[in-house]
Amino acid sequence: METAAAAPGGNPLAGMAIATLAAVLFAVGAVLQHEAAELSTTDRGLSLRRLMRRRRWMIGQAATMLGTASQVVALAVAPVAVVQPTLAVTLVFGLGMRAVRTRQVPLRKELLGVALTTGGLAVFLLAAKPARAVDPPEPAVLAIVLAVGVSILLVVVATFAGHGPRGALACGSAAGIAAGIGAVLISVGIHSLQEEGWAHALAGVTVWGAAVVAGVAIIGGQQAYARGSLAWSLPALILLDPLAAVPAARLLLGEHLEPGRAVIWLPAAVVACVGVVLLARTGEPAGAERGRGAEGGVHV
Repeated sequence: METAAAAPGGNPLAGMAIATLAAVLFAVGAVLQHEAAELSTTDRGLSLRRLMRRRRWMIGQAATMLGTASQVVALAVAPVAVVQPTLAVTLVFGLGMRAVRTRQVPLRKELLGVALTTGGLAVFLLAAKPARAVDPPEPAVLAIVLAVGVSILLVVVATFAGHGPRGALACGSAAGIAAGIGAVLISVGIHSLQEEGWAHALAGVTVWGAAVVAGVAIIGGQQAYARGSLAWSLPALILLDPLAAVPAARLLLGEHLEPGRAVIWLPAAVVACVGVVLLARTGEPAGAERGRGAEGGVHV
């Protein structure tokens, strides 16, 4: 792929490969955490005590942490607008793993969703050619604080949406936006480390802000898994992640897409989004909600 590999955009091919590895790890983490949350939900809601005692939840958390580490490495070598959209294949791997574990034969709609997601994503990356700015300015402290505050507020508000599809959708959406913003802050922090060194980076707010937002995104994702089917939580999380990350990267890092080819990459992005939604809506077995009521909550 002819991209900004020779420019300040780094190495998009390496970034895509590492981001794909992160997507696999995130998929393992999402499926296992969702299963653990389902088994730890009572009439009173999610039991954190029961959840944290389950081996699959611990393995899921470990996979998620390894996925996050892989994502950080990918962000160090490629633009945010390459890494975050590539993570959309998390849903492909996640629902594939779910199908294997439930011994369900893939449906035609699922295969169509895979084709739309991967095909749309490939065309988007080829046509958009995401690249970093040659010499991006250091983001204002106020902008970083605002990004952190918005992420926290969205996740907190989403937790009041209750259980069922509405709660899963709200928490998934908030977690997706927080994850996208967190990825941009991580990329800003990496740039600061490369340019100024550890002392300057740790003395600023970017690294700590990125850590806070990443933690908030994980909490929001966990709440989304506990409140309803993956068919509601995962597509919201996965779609809103790059939708938040790409404009945030434009504002904070000066990243840009190829404007002359918007007539190609914009429809391709829409096709990929349709594929993600189609995959999610067909990937869950009927009755996956298991009768969760809107009155449920989280308890210990």
